[in-house]
Amino acid sequence: MFLGLTNLTKLNLSGNIISTMDPGVFQELLSLKLVNFNSDHLSCDCGLRWVPGFFRSSSARLGDETLCAYPRNLRGKPLRGLRESQLSCDGPLELHTLSLLPSQRQVVFKGDRLPFHCTAALVDKITTLHWRHNGQLVTSDPEMGVQLEKSVLHDCTFITSELILFNVHVEASGEWECVVSTGRGNTSRSVEIVVLENSASFCPEDKVVNNRGEFRWPRTLAGITSHQYCLQLRYPSLSVEGGMEQKKASRYCDRSGKWQEGDYSNCHYTNGITRVLHTFILRPINASNAVTVAHQVRTYTLEAAVFTDSVDVLYVAQMMEKFMDYVKQLRELSEVLVEMGSNLMQVDDQILALAQREKRACSSIVYSLETLAWPQLHSHAQDFSMVSRNIVMEAHLIRPAHFTGITCTAYQRREISAGGLGIEMAESAQEQQLRFRCSTGSHNTSLNNFLLKNSVALASVTLPATLFPPDATADCKLQFVAFRTGSFFPLSGNSSNTGEHSRRRTVNTPVIFVGLDGCSMWNHSEPIWVSLRHLSPGTDAVAAHWSLRGLEKQGGWSQEGCQLVHSDSSTSTMRCSLLSNYAVLQEVPDFPNPTPISVRVLHPVVYACTAVLLLCLFTIIITHILHHSSIHISRKSWHTLLNTCFHIAMTTAIYAGGISLTSYPVVCQAVGIALHYSSLSTLLWIGVSARVIYKEAVWRLPRQLEGESPTPPTQRPMLRFYLIAGGVPLIICGITAAVNVNNYGDNSPYCWLVWRPSLGSFFVPAGLVVLVTWIYFLCTVFRLRHHVTKECTGTTLSSPVTESQPALAGSTSLLSTDSAVGPINPIVAPEDQYSLKTQFLVLVATHFLFVVLWCCGAMAMWLTGHTSLLFSCLYGMAATILGAFLVVHHCFRRLDVQASWLACCPGYRRSHPISTYTHTCTTGSGVQTSEQGSQLFINCHPPGDSHNSSSARSSSTPSGISSVGPGPCKLTNLLQVAQDNPNNASRAPTGNNTSTSTDNITKPTNNILTAAGGGSLGALGPTGLDPSEGSDGGSTAMHGAQRRCASRDNLKLAAAAERDTKRCSYPLNSVTTTVPGAAAPNGTLKNSVLELEQDMSGTDQSQSSVGMKSGLWKSETTV
Repeated sequence: MFLGLTNLTKLNLSGNIISTMDPGVFQELLSLKLVNFNSDHLSCDCGLRWVPGFFRSSSARLGDETLCAYPRNLRGKPLRGLRESQLSCDGPLELHTLSLLPSQRQVVFKGDRLPFHCTAALVDKITTLHWRHNGQLVTSDPEMGVQLEKSVLHDCTFITSELILFNVHVEASGEWECVVSTGRGNTSRSVEIVVLENSASFCPEDKVVNNRGEFRWPRTLAGITSHQYCLQLRYPSLSVEGGMEQKKASRYCDRSGKWQEGDYSNCHYTNGITRVLHTFILRPINASNAVTVAHQVRTYTLEAAVFTDSVDVLYVAQMMEKFMDYVKQLRELSEVLVEMGSNLMQVDDQILALAQREKRACSSIVYSLETLAWPQLHSHAQDFSMVSRNIVMEAHLIRPAHFTGITCTAYQRREISAGGLGIEMAESAQEQQLRFRCSTGSHNTSLNNFLLKNSVALASVTLPATLFPPDATADCKLQFVAFRTGSFFPLSGNSSNTGEHSRRRTVNTPVIFVGLDGCSMWNHSEPIWVSLRHLSPGTDAVAAHWSLRGLEKQGGWSQEGCQLVHSDSSTSTMRCSLLSNYAVLQEVPDFPNPTPISVRVLHPVVYACTAVLLLCLFTIIITHILHHSSIHISRKSWHTLLNTCFHIAMTTAIYAGGISLTSYPVVCQAVGIALHYSSLSTLLWIGVSARVIYKEAVWRLPRQLEGESPTPPTQRPMLRFYLIAGGVPLIICGITAAVNVNNYGDNSPYCWLVWRPSLGSFFVPAGLVVLVTWIYFLCTVFRLRHHVTKECTGTTLSSPVTESQPALAGSTSLLSTDSAVGPINPIVAPEDQYSLKTQFLVLVATHFLFVVLWCCGAMAMWLTGHTSLLFSCLYGMAATILGAFLVVHHCFRRLDVQASWLACCPGYRRSHPISTYTHTCTTGSGVQTSEQGSQLFINCHPPGDSHNSSSARSSSTPSGISSVGPGPCKLTNLLQVAQDNPNNASRAPTGNNTSTSTDNITKPTNNILTAAGGGSLGALGPTGLDPSEGSDGGSTAMHGAQRRCASRDNLKLAAAAERDTKRCSYPLNSVTTTVPGAAAPNGTLKNSVLELEQDMSGTDQSQSSVGMKSGLWKSETTV
């Protein structure tokens, strides 16, 4: 190649299309010092193995710019640094050029023209190109519209080939491949072709949800395979799992426009249990880890009730087959396998039937269980027994020569406990297990006459003494297995009698198995008797046995060899001539006749005492709603009392009526949510009540300047209490139900929260509420101890009346020496006849009784037997005491409630036109007061609220704003004076106050409490100051009431009262004031006096409080 270039020292061939160099190409270049032949196509393989040796023995040097392009493991490495061993042709063939046009999938119509062009690198002299269609060699065929051109070489570097489909047929659909054949191997490129008819069809959009995920298949042309990513990512092109390409599922749309079954094998399972079971299948099992793995699989089968795929059942069945190889040397595996099978019987019947149809999983499980005992029996272990909830087995090593028959009965125990009027059957988890009771001899015992006490027989089988032939072997293994239901024996459609099977019978009894190993049953043996108890009401019973001679050994029920002898509503008896699995098939309606669902009935004392409590609570609620305007109670106390009573009633009513409705899942969940809400709300309303009382205990009436009236505290809305006591429980219950509604009543013997969720959803919030409530209680006790309470009994007349205690509550002075009426300070009249201490003690008792009531009710449901009966009685006692206590305190002991009740009786109003009430007032709560004697009320409400007759209205009117209106009380003497002297009112003097005050200790007076029908009259004499609602908003007399007290009516009444004093004589009064100019029809009464009591605590005599007090007469008052 380089002839005549003997003086050439440098040679640069870079940039050319060079893939290899022949040996000896540089031998003619004697003066060559540096060579470079870098190329994007340079293949560092066995074709360049001569290069390292040539440049080592020559004066020429290979430049560093010469880099390898192929193969990929040497790409970018300098050729001069490679050894001969690295330059080999052992790897897969890699061509620097290999292309096929078109390279993407093509969709063409029938009759179109489609050319293909393939280009490949020329590796050696034997490099050739050929074509394949769906794996078949392609040649020119004009009839099929295929034309193949000859291969062409280009510059000794490339080889090309062209294939033309000039008349595309439908058969041309599929994969077309260009194959490159060389002396070092073969490689290829392919493209898919889809040929459509002129009227193309499509597969519709489809959504598939399976254990591998959710796949949405788009509308696809017929004949095309669609692909979807396993994980439906928002950006599917992104790589996952450390840069690896995401796997896909595929689905083919056939020519008719119908979807075929998809291929999802490349995708992982979405269900966590299925993924774990799949990993167990892939794990190798040996004697060292068999027991450990078996326990792990058994743990996952505890959740068999939530299995949603037949693959889960299939994987467990395959694992059981693997464990069977190690049962003989690992006896612990037997118990684990039985528990696995028992747990799998909780799987939905449809899933088990599907697993049986697809992979015969149920038959595999049954075979493993029914052969489990054979490896366990030998001369040193002649008996074998296993029990579980749904499967029980027993096996014996027997001698046929001494066999006298045997009867085995499968049963379960029940624990009987007294539970009210009847007998309550409470089954514990341990007692629900199946057991076998076997006895020698052929005793055909009836299931209804089972000998064991407190037990129920489910299935029984009797083997005759002639079971074995005379020439039987010396030893034989006999095994019994009982299944609670026929879940592992689905009807597969291959019954021996197709007509009978078409009547849709199902297995309606337990299944019992009898099998032999090492011997066989004698053909002339007496029949085997089997008795089975029905699981549910059914009709048309048929005796059958499970046979594996069905289609592909899937198993099916057969009537051959078994005959039904007797059948009633509860049991069936059959006899069979072969050993197998026995059961009774019946027609069970899809919607059976309504049967009484077992509901746990509470003790009668619970219902009776709950009814008493509800009666008491609703008596309180109805009374305080209907007679709200007549009952003297603060606004906050009214709201808290009614809500507390309502939520206690709600809690106890739901408890008694729905706590045991576990047979109705939806209703049970609703009961659990309502009971959760009402319990928390009751505790919160009691806590709100405790806060209200605490605020009342710390409240003080602020000191006012002379001549000023106190401003009523700002009224805060009651809505905040409803948001706390009603909104917080609603939020807690809503979050608990939203997280998992099955937290209520899920597999629980009562309709309440499951244990773990109840800790955070109920017990922690309830504990915090109780803690805060008792903190309020303790603070209230501390405050009450600092209050000094003084009772006014009328025997001590020492302390003067303070400015904050006017003689007339809500009115001005009606009696004064100068007939002048001046303004006075309003007072806070008591809004509840109970003292703050009494209200506090009642609330503490209510809180304690409710907590005891709730705890006793919970223990009565949680426990069983006599302990449950004890707590039911304690619940009844607590309910009765709580109801009686509340109704007595809030109704029967309240005088205003009594008056409201009696006012509803017309006969009582006619027989009692005017009622008189005498009350000894007690004032205190931190305000200095004095004994006021007894007060007389005529045809009016009990003391404490001359203004409450009009102020205690509906809750929409703030209780702290009291108005004095017309009242029912009147004194006929004063009214008579006013009527007899209508003109004297105009002569009432209006000068300055010139009355003389005397010492109250030595001058006894009379106290008259009057209220005129047309005026605003209060108590003559001071009334005790009693805050009603604390600093949040107390009940005070409005400044407007003071203005009304200085009205024209009060002036007239004051003049009338002054004239009345001229007629009345008080012989014990030592200090009198003569009122001149007062005329009477009977003449002027000499020494007519009017006693005045003035407050000497201030210098302003016009601010004195005027009152009439009883002296030596104490509770007597002269009118």
